[in-house]
Amino acid sequence: MKSLASISDKDIETIKLALNDSISDMNTELKGELADRKRDALYEYKSKYTRVFDKLRSNSSLYALSESDLDIVAGGLNDAIELIEDALGDDLSNEENSEILIYRDDCSRLVTILTS
Repeated sequence: MKSLASISDKDIETIKLALNDSISDMNTELKGELADRKRDALYEYKSKYTRVFDKLRSNSSLYALSESDLDIVAGGLNDAIELIEDALGDDLSNEENSEILIYRDDCSRLVTILTS
């Protein structure tokens, strides 16, 4: 089992990228037609992800985050993994697919660390 101490600066950048990707996807969804309940839930998640993202931008340490913030990070990483898997496809080059798979694997590894 790995601890938060094993998370590097590169990993923090991966987390910030994943949160940003998830926030961007929510922004896209919010531009479409949604039921009020779905819209409210997306705004709530977007607010949480943005708050944690801003915390990490000002202090790039997971130790600055509360336990509930770490749960939000894990959720953002999981959302990013789903987005990544949707992005994989035949229209991408082997190199692009390879880079995306590395990003997905990094996100998966970080989720494992955060949830153990």
